[in-house]
Amino acid sequence: MSTRAGRDGLRARLQAGPVLLLDGGLGSSLIERGLAAGMAPDAWNLERPADVAAVHRSFVEAGSEAIHANTFGGNRIRLARAGLAGRSGEVNAAAVALARGAGAAFVIADLGPTGEYLPPVGAGDPEAWAAAFLEQAKVLIDAGVDGIHLETMSDLREAQIGLAAVRALSVDLPVLASLTVERKKRGFFTVMGDPLVPALQALRGAGADVVGANCTLGSADFRALAEEALSAGLPVVLQPNAGQPEVAAGRVVYRQTPEAFANDLAAVLALSGDGGGRIAAVGGCCGCDARFVAALCRRIPGAPSP
Repeated sequence: MSTRAGRDGLRARLQAGPVLLLDGGLGSSLIERGLAAGMAPDAWNLERPADVAAVHRSFVEAGSEAIHANTFGGNRIRLARAGLAGRSGEVNAAAVALARGAGAAFVIADLGPTGEYLPPVGAGDPEAWAAAFLEQAKVLIDAGVDGIHLETMSDLREAQIGLAAVRALSVDLPVLASLTVERKKRGFFTVMGDPLVPALQALRGAGADVVGANCTLGSADFRALAEEALSAGLPVVLQPNAGQPEVAAGRVVYRQTPEAFANDLAAVLALSGDGGGRIAAVGGCCGCDARFVAALCRRIPGAPSP
């Protein structure tokens, strides 16, 4: 599929449906293949590309129509901590090529946070963030991705900086933007205190085609989250974890079964929002391997058989 056809096809799916089935947790899947704790998953694009490609293929074979390239930590700031700051272009281009080779209908680049925080919490520099996101997004767009997904953003301001960088390079590339939130008595908020609905509305207003949430919470909490997001009339993307992480025998494990995960998201998919709100895309995050995608695929009306 050509880049233009891929972008147009992805945009059409996100705008008009049916629900797009994404992949699962790439990082946690690489950990299962031996990625050491604290090691940058993006480094495997160069060091162990066969493992990255195998994870992508497992999701496609399970039914994923769109997969995320292994670029979550591919910005210069995050790569510097892995000794790869000068290889950002190489890391990101390799990631897109590996994802494209898996045979998915669409390849979406992952734009993750810098890992820093703005003052007074941290010493992050908005201008440095903007430059890092712009550099990464240019490589990804030049490599021919069909869309970009800003994921696991815990600060609305950082998400806005990343979104502005992408839109400075392309006004028509499909862009998804997901916050990671905690459930409080008053609703859902990022750790920086951004309330879910106003934050998602701000991202939508800044040019995101689809907005939503990923990580932190399991699928059981995502029904209430979806109801809150849909109430604002937004096109929504949802990617919960496979339950809450636990540490057993020195490693992180997720106890939820693929069937329970799929049951929760099937209930979410049955929701309808006011004022045009709808679920545009679903998938999994940490702990969700190909089994979770396959179980979810069986519960999405009209999804292609894996």
